[in-house]
Amino acid sequence: MAGCVLGGARALCQALLAAVVLASPFAALPAGASPDESATVPQQAPQPLRPVAGQPLAPALRLEALDGPAFDLAEAHGVTVVHFFATWCAPCRTELPALARFAARAPQVSVVLVDVAEVPARVRRFFADQSAPGPVLMDLDRAAARAFGVSLLPASFVIAEDRIALAAEGEVAWDSPETDQAIAAVNGSGGRPQGRSTHTASNKASNTESQEEP
Repeated sequence: MAGCVLGGARALCQALLAAVVLASPFAALPAGASPDESATVPQQAPQPLRPVAGQPLAPALRLEALDGPAFDLAEAHGVTVVHFFATWCAPCRTELPALARFAARAPQVSVVLVDVAEVPARVRRFFADQSAPGPVLMDLDRAAARAFGVSLLPASFVIAEDRIALAAEGEVAWDSPETDQAIAAVNGSGGRPQGRSTHTASNKASNTESQEEP
């Protein structure tokens, strides 16, 4: 995998991502080190998202957005991609255009970006030259990254019905058909949020009943 090592973010890593990839051999940052001093894993080809054994409940995620209202994962519906990144992380910058292309062709899937431990001004400057594929949330104290067990950036989690179905640490192959298929299969509804499908079915049933009434 290719990514940038974070320090002090291993709370859920072994329990959650051991089923996804082998335990990370990379050392954590020394105390007081800045993100810019983190090690970068040698560049490798983007990887597929992998199923997470047991599909554990996703940690709570409620953060202020860079621009816009606060985001609460508990209020999200359907399938949500939670993508942890930082502007100083070279693999993160490389991956973002592919993630944006995925978001454009899969509007039924929500994509939220979680910036880890950077000041808003820096992140705002970064996105001045490119559009973000979703709301940018500010994890100023790394609490969200620690809760998700993120030790390597970028890191992506696919959440469906409050559970982590797929995950990957390092750059994901967002342009791959396998990625589309994996996410579409998460809830067995062709990639459409189950709530929306149920609502549509309910409307169809109501319309049928009204047409059958004399």
